[in-house]
Amino acid sequence: MKRKLFLSWAVAFMVLPGLYVSARAQSQNSSAPTATNTTTEATSMSKPSHTVTGKDLAITGARSASHTTLFRAMRVSGLTEQASEKGPYTVFAPTNEAFDKLPAGTMDELMKPAAKAKLVKLLAYHVVKGKYTADQLQDGQKLKTVTGGTLTVGKQGDTLTITDGAGNTATVDPGDAEATNGFVYSIDSVLMPTAGAK
Repeated sequence: MKRKLFLSWAVAFMVLPGLYVSARAQSQNSSAPTATNTTTEATSMSKPSHTVTGKDLAITGARSASHTTLFRAMRVSGLTEQASEKGPYTVFAPTNEAFDKLPAGTMDELMKPAAKAKLVKLLAYHVVKGKYTADQLQDGQKLKTVTGGTLTVGKQGDTLTITDGAGNTATVDPGDAEATNGFVYSIDSVLMPTAGAK
């Protein structure tokens, strides 16, 4: 899966009341194939990537071509300035393709000034307090979002998913990026807060 800076903007999104990394594409070793190299490459490709940015969420944000919609939503919602606040937080960041799956006109409506509160609520629903590595996320685990909602982790083999309160499931890119104030994972669908979420 491409995770070329996939978290970089998700990163900025990791800080609401403290919420909302940037994963650089990892170069593959192209040395001549040998039995040893083949084994090593196969092993490394099966393990989730982990990138440490050394920067806070604000600095590592705004660089991912895969998260431009999220970046725009962050700016409109006024949450970008909060991306440098202390965490830690774990963010499940929808890609541009994830936002494209929403019904036509949904994002246009959410970007209007009158819908700012709804947009903030939607973005914050993707943020969980604490740092969770892929190894720490377990099948059936319940995660509380900063809005008070609940996300459920699904883990079957190498496949990691997150299900929102309405039963919608997003596939999680198992690679993560670590900023100084949190982790970010890229997801292929937008998670929707239920009516009871704050």
